Order: sequence, then C-alpha cells, then structure tokens
Amino acid sequence: MKHKLMKSLLVGILLASTALPSPAQDKTVLTMWHNHPEWKDRVEAILVKFEEENPTIDIQLEEIAGTNYTTRLNTALAAGEAPDLFGLSPGPDTAAAAAAGYSVDLTDKLDISGLTPSAKAAVTIDGKVWSAPILGSYTVGLYYHRKVFADNGLTPPSNQSEFMALCQTLKDKGIVPMIAPAQDGIIPAFLYMMMASSVLKADGFDAVRKGTRKLTDPDVVKAAYFLRDIYTCFQDGSLATPYVEGKALFALGKGAMLEGGSADYAGFLETNPDIDVGVVPFPAVDGGTPATVTGMEAPYNINATSKNIDAAVTFLQWMMGKEPAQMVVDTITLTTTEGVVPSDNRVMKEMIEAGRSNDVRVFYELPETGGVFGAIQQNAAALFLGEMSPEDFSKALQDTVKPSGS
Repeated sequence: MKHKLMKSLLVGILLASTALPSPAQDKTVLTMWHNHPEWKDRVEAILVKFEEENPTIDIQLEEIAGTNYTTRLNTALAAGEAPDLFGLSPGPDTAAAAAAGYSVDLTDKLDISGLTPSAKAAVTIDGKVWSAPILGSYTVGLYYHRKVFADNGLTPPSNQSEFMALCQTLKDKGIVPMIAPAQDGIIPAFLYMMMASSVLKADGFDAVRKGTRKLTDPDVVKAAYFLRDIYTCFQDGSLATPYVEGKALFALGKGAMLEGGSADYAGFLETNPDIDVGVVPFPAVDGGTPATVTGMEAPYNINATSKNIDAAVTFLQWMMGKEPAQMVVDTITLTTTEGVVPSDNRVMKEMIEAGRSNDVRVFYELPETGGVFGAIQQNAAALFLGEMSPEDFSKALQDTVKPSGS
C-alpha cells in the first residue's frame, strides 16, 4: 500500500510538471530602458496592464536618469549590449541609429494610422517608420504657482515687458521669480526656442529650415536679448543647478515660475502631491505672440540585434491603442493617439489650451535645425554672463542651421 501511494504521488508530480511548465520557461522577456525615473510607478502601471493582456511577455524596465541616459545608450549600442527597446529623440538621433543599423525598420510591422499627424511625421524618415511614440508627446510652456499669484494679486505675463516687470515685483516681495536649472543648458535652450517661436511662429520656423529666414534676422535676435535679460530673474546659483534638482525646487515652492513641459507635472506630484500650478504659453518677445513648443517623448525603437522582435512589435502596437494612451494622458503627459483627451486633469487641459494659438516643433527634432539646441547649451552661460553679445549668440546658432536643399 505504501509503495502504491508513493508511485501515485510520483506519477502525479510528473504529470503536473509536464502539464504546467514554469512561467520563466513560458515567457518572452523584453528589456526596456527609460529616462524618466520620476515616472516609474506610472509607467509600471501601464506595463502591468499590458502583461495582464499579454501573459506570455514580461517587460523588464530599467530607469536611467536623463542626464546619463544618452551616454549609456550610445555605449551599449556600440558594444552590442543595448536593450530590446530603447527611446531616441526623433529626427537626427533616430536617423543616425537607423543608418548605423541599430534599429529595426518597422514600416511593414507597425500600424501607425491611429496616431496624430505630428506623431506620424516624427516617427517617419524618408517614408520609413523607425519608432513608436508610446509615451506620448510634450508641450512646453510656463508653469506658475497659483497661490503665489493669487495671494499677491498677480496675473501671468503675456509678453516680455510684462514678464520683466513681474520679475521685479516678485523680487521686491522677497519671492524668487523663476526657477531655472541651467547647469546643462536644457532650460535655456527651451526658453530660447519659445522666445524665437514667438517671433517666427510655425511659418517662420519653416522658413528658417528652408533658408529664407535666419536666426540672425533683427526681429529674431530680439529673442536672444530676452534670453539674456531673463537671467536676472533666475534663482541664485542657477548655472550650477542640475535639471532634476531645479524641478524639485519649483515643486517645493522655492520659486514662483518655471519653464516646463507637460511631462514635468508627474514629477512635480512625486515631489509634492499638494502642488497647485497653472500653465500658460511662454510670454512673447515684445511684438510677438506667446508661444509653446512641442516634441515627442523619445519614441521607442527596437534593437536590431534583439531576439524578441515579434514580442517587441506586439508591445509597441498595444501601446498605441486607446486604453494605454488614456493611461498616458491621465497620469504622465500628452498622448499621440488620435481622439484621446485627459479624463480629469486640469493642468494637462491647460497645457493643451496653451498650445492652441502658437505652437512650434522643438528645433532639435528636425534635421535642418537639429544643431541649434546644442549651440544654445554651449553658449548660454556666456550670453548670461555678458561674455557674448546677443548678436554673436544668434550667429552661433544660425551657423548650425542646415537649410533643406543646401
């Protein structure tokens, strides 16, 4: 009897092991690198939803701080050690990765018909699709603490003169007018793009790309003057303040205003769940129109050396659907999927409204103006410190422009 019982148990164990393979053996594991640690919980929630609907695919997310992401990714790509899924800025960066053979051509693998026109344009190069904008887009404007403005009877500025007057008023009240973490030049670059866009508008920016307008035109040089002058409104030590630290300072109420994007709001909430901010377009250079700039949150490419390309395509296609797009717009930033709007997010709705009248593509996503961003980063400190004139600053930027057809 004892032997029969043991035999039955052994048979049962063998049958169970045959019928129920281990989850580890049954799943395809995709590695994914992402450069917004402050979004981790929100991104993970979306990945959990995907894995519930696709139980044979497991996504391992690794968060890398934005300042380290590009260097680490470039090293990994060159060494053949990059993850299955990686985000790259659209335009020159994506084109370079495609030319180097690092990315999979997704033209016949992904259906991008449900994307917004700008998103389709951003992920398509010479008629081929190389990536998917799964974590949405961002619009950049001017954040302000609503309580600070209400308590002091202030209204958000709409032009340069109003901004500089407001700056002095806040200083007189002992309030830091603007948090601007300028150490790496990212904030100055976005400030200039919005200032120049207030003069150029979308048509003028297209003219710069074609070579019929220049950043050294007298009316556009006014943007460099505004950028120089606004430095006096920054917090002390702005040139030594890292990007992440600056956003935290603003979230904690250490300054009244911050140039920021829709994607930054999630990070503000992580630092201060009670934050109460409003958003408006960035004030115009006098004579211009308040502006915002919009770009893609690094669309995702599939590593050409990945052994799990089909699973990666499944994930990217799912992420462009309406349910995950709704999760993105409700918890992270603006979506790139047509017909999806924020459910109940006042700040995101204000950002969308801010971008309705004068919104221009971020310069670095386009091949003709891709070098302008880096030139601003390299020269902004010299402009702020009076070591470079606005005219010379504008020339340094214009020298990087490569007009189409030239």
